[in-house]
Amino acid sequence: MRKSRLLLNALTIAALTLGAASLAQAQATRTWVSGVGDDLNPCSRTAPCKTWAGAFSKTFINGEIDALDPGGYGTLSISKSITLDGGTGSGWGSTLNSGVNGFTVNIAVNANDPLRQVLLKHLSVNGAGASGAVGTRTGVRGINYIQGSALIVEDCQIFNQTTVGIDVNLTNNGILKVTNSSIESIGGDGIRLATTVGQVLATIENCRIQDCASDGIEAGTHVRAAVRGTVITNTTSTGIRTSGTDAIMNIDDILVSYTGTGLQASAGSTMNVSDSIVAQCATGVNANGGSMISFQGNSLISNTTPGTFLPINNKT
Repeated sequence: MRKSRLLLNALTIAALTLGAASLAQAQATRTWVSGVGDDLNPCSRTAPCKTWAGAFSKTFINGEIDALDPGGYGTLSISKSITLDGGTGSGWGSTLNSGVNGFTVNIAVNANDPLRQVLLKHLSVNGAGASGAVGTRTGVRGINYIQGSALIVEDCQIFNQTTVGIDVNLTNNGILKVTNSSIESIGGDGIRLATTVGQVLATIENCRIQDCASDGIEAGTHVRAAVRGTVITNTTSTGIRTSGTDAIMNIDDILVSYTGTGLQASAGSTMNVSDSIVAQCATGVNANGGSMISFQGNSLISNTTPGTFLPINNKT
């Protein structure tokens, strides 16, 4: 009897191992989507899939999905490391996310996925939709980053979202990198950074953030962010704001204009600013109990209430 059980257990383990191996072999490291593809296809170069979701299930962990031509490839919930490239070649990947999130990144800790990273590039995420007979923005979030080690966003356009353009709402450490991207026509924050445990490490470079009903960039508690070479304009509340303690923003070579407040720090947080312009805002800068440090070359121009920076040599 005991020998029979041991043999049965061994056969079961062997079957599971072979099944996992077969699944890995069935998934490709690189897959393809096309506007004239079909999700029943194997997602190869010559037989592409139709949507990101269709190709995602056929792509191995940390693989890549490329767009062959311009097309609407749908929304995607991302649960493993992946690269989505909407247009390095002749393609351009468009996602219409009416009433839902465009992309949700939620990668749990997994021994088979040690990197837990996502790269999204050359994508258009458009939350346009209908409210009765009215055409308006109905997308919830362009990108919702819940769990994972790193999210990288390059050369993307995110617009017409009702809540947040890129929402980082983590429960552990995480990295966000956004470069050469635009975020506009947002019903709340352009980019929101938050975690309940650990730190968010964010880099935002060469971006345009505009027409937001709240903040261009909001950083909560335990955020470490670098913002460089970026334009933030026409936001209702602030251009850049810290909203929690233990947040540090390092800001260089940015333009903030036509906002309620250009730069605002909360108690227990710090903004280090250099070579930047804050212009035509109701309030230029507001330390608001935090530290607003000027390193060099900052200009406050035509703000109703300019506010003041604290020179670096006066920082306590």
